[in-house]
Amino acid sequence: MSSPTPRKLGAQEAIRKFCVACMGGSYLLVAQCAEASCPLHEFRQSPAPDLAKATRPPVRAIRRQCLACCCGDRDRVRACAASPACKQPFEPCVLWRFRLGSRPEIFERRKKKARSTLLTLPGLTLEKTETA
Repeated sequence: MSSPTPRKLGAQEAIRKFCVACMGGSYLLVAQCAEASCPLHEFRQSPAPDLAKATRPPVRAIRRQCLACCCGDRDRVRACAASPACKQPFEPCVLWRFRLGSRPEIFERRKKKARSTLLTLPGLTLEKTETA
């Protein structure tokens, strides 16, 4: 009998786990965290804040955290090696799935659509070719 695949965390849950790890495993210290400059600060508590009150969606906050971790280098964020399948000396990062600033499903859908869309330049017309 095979073990069930682990459930993938949502952005809010990933932030919560990241904050608990940042505070050494203490939920009490997460609740008392005074680091207001942290991009994840408003999402650190378990019940999700009212999204109307949030300054940005959780995935955008994760993107900001990843950029801060990689010194603002977008290429380093994209090439981040802290995936769940990473090898030593790295530790897996729970935020890794959301490092690009969108949910992974949406990112893959956009990438697939971009591959199938023809690039058109102003003044250049391409005629459609029939496929057999």
